Amino acid sequence: MNILFVCTDNFTRSVIAEFCMRDYLKRKSLNTINVASAGIRADSDISIYSDIHFIIMKGMGIDTSGFKRTMFDEDSFKTSDIIIGMSNLHVDYIKEKFGREIVLFNELVDGSQVSVQVGAPDHEEFQERMEELVDYINSSIPRIIEKIEEQ
Repeated sequence: MNILFVCTDNFTRSVIAEFCMRDYLKRKSLNTINVASAGIRADSDISIYSDIHFIIMKGMGIDTSGFKRTMFDEDSFKTSDIIIGMSNLHVDYIKEKFGREIVLFNELVDGSQVSVQVGAPDHEEFQERMEELVDYINSSIPRIIEKIEEQ
Protein backbone atom coordinates (compact mmCIF):
# COMPACT_ATOMS: atom_id res chain seq x y z
CA MET A 1 0.00 0.00 0.00
CA ASN A 2 1.23 3.49 -0.88
CA ILE A 3 0.19 6.43 1.30
CA LEU A 4 0.74 10.06 0.33
CA PHE A 5 0.36 12.98 2.75
CA VAL A 6 -0.35 16.35 1.13
CA CYS A 7 0.06 19.88 2.45
CA THR A 8 0.77 23.23 0.88
CA ASP A 9 4.54 23.62 0.61
CA ASN A 10 5.56 20.03 1.41
CA PHE A 11 7.69 21.35 4.22
CA THR A 12 5.86 21.06 7.52
CA ARG A 13 2.64 19.08 8.11
CA SER A 14 2.91 16.48 5.34
CA VAL A 15 6.63 16.05 6.03
CA ILE A 16 6.00 15.51 9.74
CA ALA A 17 3.33 12.93 8.89
CA GLU A 18 5.58 11.19 6.37
CA PHE A 19 8.57 10.83 8.67
CA CYS A 20 6.54 9.99 11.78
CA MET A 21 4.83 7.23 9.80
CA ARG A 22 8.14 6.00 8.37
CA ASP A 23 9.50 5.79 11.90
CA TYR A 24 6.43 3.93 13.17
CA LEU A 25 6.49 1.47 10.27
CA LYS A 26 10.18 0.79 10.85
CA ARG A 27 9.72 0.26 14.59
CA LYS A 28 6.78 -2.12 13.98
CA SER A 29 8.54 -3.90 11.08
CA LEU A 30 5.60 -3.12 8.79
CA ASN A 31 7.07 -3.33 5.31
CA THR A 32 3.85 -3.58 3.30
CA ILE A 33 3.20 0.16 3.56
CA ASN A 34 5.16 2.85 1.72
CA VAL A 35 4.76 6.49 2.63
CA ALA A 36 5.60 9.77 0.95
CA SER A 37 4.54 13.40 1.00
CA ALA A 38 3.90 16.13 -1.54
CA GLY A 39 2.77 19.72 -1.68
CA ILE A 40 0.36 21.62 -3.87
CA ARG A 41 2.97 24.43 -3.93
CA ALA A 42 6.16 22.45 -3.41
CA ASP A 43 8.05 24.90 -5.60
CA SER A 44 7.45 27.82 -3.21
CA ASP A 45 10.16 29.76 -1.40
CA ILE A 46 10.52 28.22 2.06
CA SER A 47 13.56 30.21 3.12
CA ILE A 48 11.50 32.20 5.64
CA TYR A 49 9.97 29.09 7.25
CA SER A 50 11.18 27.61 10.51
CA ASP A 51 12.73 24.15 10.42
CA ILE A 52 12.16 23.56 14.13
CA HIS A 53 9.99 20.51 13.35
CA PHE A 54 13.06 18.75 11.92
CA ILE A 55 14.95 19.43 15.15
CA ILE A 56 12.00 18.19 17.23
CA MET A 57 11.71 14.98 15.21
CA LYS A 58 15.47 14.41 15.43
CA GLY A 59 15.19 14.77 19.21
CA MET A 60 12.52 12.05 19.14
CA GLY A 61 14.87 9.75 17.24
CA ILE A 62 12.99 10.17 13.95
CA ASP A 63 15.30 10.11 10.93
CA THR A 64 14.43 12.84 8.41
CA SER A 65 17.58 12.51 6.32
CA GLY A 66 15.63 11.44 3.22
CA PHE A 67 13.66 14.70 3.08
CA LYS A 68 12.98 16.18 -0.33
CA ARG A 69 10.10 18.33 -1.50
CA THR A 70 7.75 16.86 -4.09
CA MET A 71 5.11 18.64 -6.14
CA PHE A 72 1.63 17.13 -6.07
CA ASP A 73 0.44 16.43 -9.61
CA GLU A 74 -1.68 14.04 -11.66
CA ASP A 75 0.96 11.31 -11.32
CA SER A 76 0.42 11.37 -7.55
CA PHE A 77 -2.85 9.49 -8.12
CA LYS A 78 -1.04 6.75 -10.06
CA THR A 79 1.56 6.14 -7.37
CA SER A 80 -0.72 6.37 -4.30
CA ASP A 81 -3.40 4.06 -2.97
CA ILE A 82 -4.58 6.65 -0.45
CA ILE A 83 -3.98 10.39 -0.41
CA ILE A 84 -4.39 12.22 2.89
CA GLY A 85 -4.78 16.00 2.98
CA MET A 86 -3.53 17.78 6.07
CA SER A 87 -6.18 20.51 5.79
CA ASN A 88 -9.50 21.24 4.15
CA LEU A 89 -7.64 23.59 1.79
CA HIS A 90 -5.78 20.60 0.35
CA VAL A 91 -8.90 18.47 0.06
CA ASP A 92 -10.77 21.30 -1.68
CA TYR A 93 -7.84 22.19 -3.96
CA ILE A 94 -7.43 18.62 -5.20
CA LYS A 95 -11.17 18.25 -5.75
CA GLU A 96 -11.30 21.51 -7.71
CA LYS A 97 -8.06 21.11 -9.72
CA PHE A 98 -8.08 17.34 -10.30
CA GLY A 99 -11.75 16.41 -9.77
CA ARG A 100 -10.75 13.76 -7.21
CA GLU A 101 -11.66 13.12 -3.60
CA ILE A 102 -9.01 12.64 -0.93
CA VAL A 103 -9.41 12.04 2.78
CA LEU A 104 -8.65 14.60 5.48
CA PHE A 105 -6.05 13.62 8.11
CA ASN A 106 -8.34 14.33 11.07
CA GLU A 107 -11.21 12.53 9.38
CA LEU A 108 -9.16 9.36 9.76
CA VAL A 109 -8.01 10.23 13.28
CA ASP A 110 -11.34 11.11 14.88
CA GLY A 111 -13.95 11.54 12.16
CA SER A 112 -13.76 15.34 12.27
CA GLN A 113 -13.49 17.74 9.35
CA VAL A 114 -10.94 19.90 11.17
CA SER A 115 -7.68 20.90 9.48
CA VAL A 116 -4.31 20.23 11.09
CA GLN A 117 -3.14 23.76 11.91
CA VAL A 118 0.38 25.19 11.87
CA GLY A 119 1.11 28.10 14.16
CA ALA A 120 2.62 31.36 12.97
CA PRO A 121 6.41 31.41 13.35
CA ASP A 122 6.35 34.92 14.82
CA HIS A 123 4.16 33.80 17.71
CA GLU A 124 6.02 33.75 21.03
CA GLU A 125 4.91 30.17 21.77
CA PHE A 126 5.78 28.86 18.29
CA GLN A 127 8.25 26.20 19.45
CA GLU A 128 5.79 24.87 22.01
CA ARG A 129 3.01 24.78 19.39
CA MET A 130 5.30 23.02 16.93
CA GLU A 131 6.21 20.43 19.57
CA GLU A 132 2.48 19.87 20.12
CA LEU A 133 1.93 19.55 16.37
CA VAL A 134 4.69 16.96 15.95
CA ASP A 135 3.43 15.05 19.00
CA TYR A 136 -0.17 15.17 17.73
CA ILE A 137 0.72 13.88 14.26
CA ASN A 138 3.11 11.27 15.64
CA SER A 139 0.59 9.94 18.16
CA SER A 140 -2.09 9.81 15.43
CA ILE A 141 -0.11 7.51 13.13
CA PRO A 142 -1.29 4.20 14.66
CA ARG A 143 -4.92 5.33 14.30
CA ILE A 144 -4.34 6.44 10.70
CA ILE A 145 -2.91 3.03 9.81
CA GLU A 146 -5.75 1.26 11.63
CA LYS A 147 -8.41 3.26 9.74
CA ILE A 148 -6.71 2.70 6.39
CA GLU A 149 -6.45 -1.03 6.96
CA GLU A 150 -10.19 -1.16 7.80
CA GLN A 151 -11.08 0.16 4.34
